[in-house]
Amino acid sequence: VKLLTWIEKEVYKSANKVVVLSKGSVSYVKKKGAKDVIWIPNGPDLKQFIYSEIPLEPIHFSEKRMFTLVYAGAHGEANDLDNILQASRYLKDYPIKFIFAGDGQLKKDLIISARDLQNVQFLPPFPSYKIPDFLEKADAIIISLKDVPLFKYGVSPNKLYDAYAKGRPVITTIPGIVNKEVEENRLGYTADAGNPKMLSNAIKKLFLTTREERMAMGKRGRILAEQIYSRDKANKTYLKLLGDIFL
Repeated sequence: VKLLTWIEKEVYKSANKVVVLSKGSVSYVKKKGAKDVIWIPNGPDLKQFIYSEIPLEPIHFSEKRMFTLVYAGAHGEANDLDNILQASRYLKDYPIKFIFAGDGQLKKDLIISARDLQNVQFLPPFPSYKIPDFLEKADAIIISLKDVPLFKYGVSPNKLYDAYAKGRPVITTIPGIVNKEVEENRLGYTADAGNPKMLSNAIKKLFLTTREERMAMGKRGRILAEQIYSRDKANKTYLKLLGDIFL
């Protein structure tokens, strides 16, 4: 660890510029000796992730049309999807459906854990080009990570920005810069990591939120995607950075 820490500092000191993907990493890298740090976040191609209104809903949600909460991504230890499963148990009497799409080392265990849950569905992984259409069927998107101190400032979750671009309200369990962004911009609701009861309350709150306000959350997310997280904008920023260094 000492050797790698020394290498890290030397690399930062000798770099003309250091690019970080998470805004919360800027101050950390500067403290380690970087002279010029620039934040270029992950983000979607807005030509692929086209804004769409949330699905039409009946007067009352029912078995024919349940409120659909989607998780799309890795099923690993860092994602703490068991936390979502535990939250779903608190909500089994509500017409809320949890859909998990993707793959990972814990998927089989998660399926076993959820075998008694009627409100949970697991889907196999599918090509990334199908994700925009898949998210279009969701009422909301959930982004989940484990309670790890690093995640409070050192993540740039693509799936969150995909949700912004599609105009979907979000539920996030990433204390720090992610939850703060969702709360300050009123893009959905948040919960602490590893707290299934708090998470279930956040999901219930979103479910009970009016369609008009959920639509407004989605529109605010789309604006944020266009202003900050557009992949085209990130590409232009990076090309300019390279030009400043080499031209």
